[in-house]
Amino acid sequence: MNRRLAAIFLATTFAAACVRRVDFGAHGQQKDVEALEALTAAAEESVYAVKGEAKLKLDTPQAKGGVTLFVAVSHPALIHLESLDFFGRPQAVLVSDGARFGLYRADEGRYYRGPATAANLGRFLPVALPPRELTALLLGRAPRIPHESGELAFLPEAGTYRVTLHEGGVTQTLRVDPKSYRVLDSQVAGVNTYSLVFEGLETSRAGVFPRRIALRTPAAEQTVELRYTDIEVNEAPDLTLFELEPPGGSRVVEVDEAGIPRKDQGP
Repeated sequence: MNRRLAAIFLATTFAAACVRRVDFGAHGQQKDVEALEALTAAAEESVYAVKGEAKLKLDTPQAKGGVTLFVAVSHPALIHLESLDFFGRPQAVLVSDGARFGLYRADEGRYYRGPATAANLGRFLPVALPPRELTALLLGRAPRIPHESGELAFLPEAGTYRVTLHEGGVTQTLRVDPKSYRVLDSQVAGVNTYSLVFEGLETSRAGVFPRRIALRTPAAEQTVELRYTDIEVNEAPDLTLFELEPPGGSRVVEVDEAGIPRKDQGP
């Protein structure tokens, strides 16, 4: 073999080795956006309950830092979140059954109770989300905009699908893992909302679940990152975790949909 042929052979072999092999999973490469959407929804729905410990990291104009959380969530809208101090003692406890919420603040000795609106759940987190949407995010699901059309493309250089959804002047772009059909990130343009990143995909008997979830609201310059450290997936939920009972000795404050204390509650 002469030098020229040898060079061509080596270049071809190197290029072939550099081509990323893509695992398209059991259903093969998807060409139809609706078919991929169905597979993605099924992958997300395979995880319906999570319980365990997580690290919450905040980067906002008002606060920066991290805290340990105990998390228990179950589809469609059961939520129990506890922020813990260095010794594992609860400092704040948020509970919601999807219709009502309760929030105990140890530093105040108060238990706030009322409708489970985004404003009231926002008392615990710096982002105000209704209970179903917050539950979905904690389960690693990416809410999709209602859409009238969509396109699908495969990005060879990234090894991911790109799904683009359109509704009027609003566009949502999602990157989807071709093997697990899990959403890796979501960006929405045309409306003031948040972006999402899902990382650390882990396979279990229940399905594929992202260990890290990051939410960013560019308009508010806020980033909230949740990283699960020790969790159980799809275990039967302990329903007592979602009971709306105030701790003994705490002062109960009834609030309205906007989080404003109702009148005539005494001192």
